[in-house]
Amino acid sequence: MNRRIRTVLGVALAATLVTTAAPAPAAAHDRRPSVIALPDGFQPEGVAAAGRYAWFGSRATGEIYRADLITGAGKQVSPATGTPSLGLKVDARGRLFVAGGTAGDARVVDTRTGAVLASYRFAEAPTFVNDVTLTRDAAWFTDSNRPVLYRLPLGHGGTLPPAGGFTTLPLTGDFQQIAAPASTSTASRPRPTGAR
Repeated sequence: MNRRIRTVLGVALAATLVTTAAPAPAAAHDRRPSVIALPDGFQPEGVAAAGRYAWFGSRATGEIYRADLITGAGKQVSPATGTPSLGLKVDARGRLFVAGGTAGDARVVDTRTGAVLASYRFAEAPTFVNDVTLTRDAAWFTDSNRPVLYRLPLGHGGTLPPAGGFTTLPLTGDFQQIAAPASTSTASRPRPTGAR
């Protein structure tokens, strides 16, 4: 056989052996938990994740539970508030933005300590502050019972506004508010451009 052909065949055979003898994928040795155990009666609704942690909000009590996605270990990081913890989002500063459902409110929680950094009362009943999305300069909250968005402006360096420092933006035009059942899901997502 021609030396050139033998070399090409040898390289091709070696490449085939290397790829077929490669070690099993990491998933076969994955030790991460397949289940995250939440406290009894927790009734999870909202979930947010960042890095190795996920935070769960209880629609029953408002408690916030943090779980390690690598080990499965978890703990309560913010105690029950008596109002729901529904939509959740974590920002780059380690703050958890929490929609308060029928309480018509929102709060911002330190993800490390569980301390409530700020609280905002958006509306009185009937209301259902259901979800939150974060943009570069604001946190936006939906209300499943009202045709509005609540805008919580974030100042220089992400500074949180005072208790009354939010604005209510009416949804108008072709938009029609339809009464939502109690177990609705209205997610708010920013566009890739950051526009709302």
